[in-house]
Amino acid sequence: MRPTITSAPISNGIHPNPSASSCPLLPVGSDRSKAKRLAPGLRYQIANERNELHDAFALIYQSYLHAGLVQNNDNGIRLTPYHLLDSTEVFVTKLEDTVVSTISLIGDGKLGLPLESIYRHNVQIIRRRGLKMAEIGSLADRRDSPVRFIETFAGMGRLLAQVAMSRGYDGLVAATHPKHARLYSRILPFEQIGCEATCPYANGNPAVMLALVFDDHRGSELYERFFGSLSQTSDTTPKPWSTDTLDHFSRFLPKAVESETHAQPVPMLLR
Repeated sequence: MRPTITSAPISNGIHPNPSASSCPLLPVGSDRSKAKRLAPGLRYQIANERNELHDAFALIYQSYLHAGLVQNNDNGIRLTPYHLLDSTEVFVTKLEDTVVSTISLIGDGKLGLPLESIYRHNVQIIRRRGLKMAEIGSLADRRDSPVRFIETFAGMGRLLAQVAMSRGYDGLVAATHPKHARLYSRILPFEQIGCEATCPYANGNPAVMLALVFDDHRGSELYERFFGSLSQTSDTTPKPWSTDTLDHFSRFLPKAVESETHAQPVPMLLR
C-alpha cells in the first residue's frame, strides 16, 4: 500500500512563498450558453513533432495573453525551461490537423516541480511520504466554450493519467485559480491541499494547490474508467523530442521567459 497525502493534514502550518517561478492557471472561459456538443473526430496524443509543439505553445501564449497573464512577445509562443526536460511531456487534442487543446505533464525532474516555488513545504511533505508526483500545467483551449473545454479535458485527462501511471508516478498535482479548483475536481478527483497564495507569474492572480493520488481511488468506478477494465487503452509510448527540435525551441526560451510579467531570472539548462 502506497503512502497517501490524506493520511495526515498537509495544509496545517503552510506558509506559501509569494515569489513564484511558475504558476499555470486555467484559461478563462466565456458564456456557457454558446456551448455546443463536442465535435466528433478529436484525437488525444503526446506531441513531439515541431509543428505540433509550436501550435501548442502558440495556443498557450494566445490563451494566457487573452487572460492577461503574459505580455506580448515577438515569438507568439509561451514555453518554460521545464518543457526542454525529458521529464516533461506535451499533450495535444487535435481536430483534423488543428491543435484545439493542450496540457503539459511535468515530472519531478532536474528542476523539481514548478509549483514548489510557491508550495515548497507541501512538496517536501509529499516526497517524505514516498510519493512520486507529476504536475499538470500549461493548460489552454482554442474554443471559448467552457462545456467543450470540460469534455475535451476529460478525454485528455484519461490519456494523461495513464501516461503518468505508466511513467511510475503515484499521482498528480496542480496549481490553479481558486474558482477553477471545482472544475478540476469534476473531471479528476483532485483535493485542495494548499492554502491560497499570490502568483506573481500570473499578474498577481491567486492560486491553490491540488493533488490526486491514484491509489486513494483504487477499486472505485473512476479508477476502473481510467486504468481498469472499463478504460480505453491509450498509446502511452514515450515520444522524446529530437535534438533538432530541442535546439529549435531552446532558442525561443530566453525571450519567452523575459517577456513574462514580473519575470525573475530562470536558470538555463545545460545540455
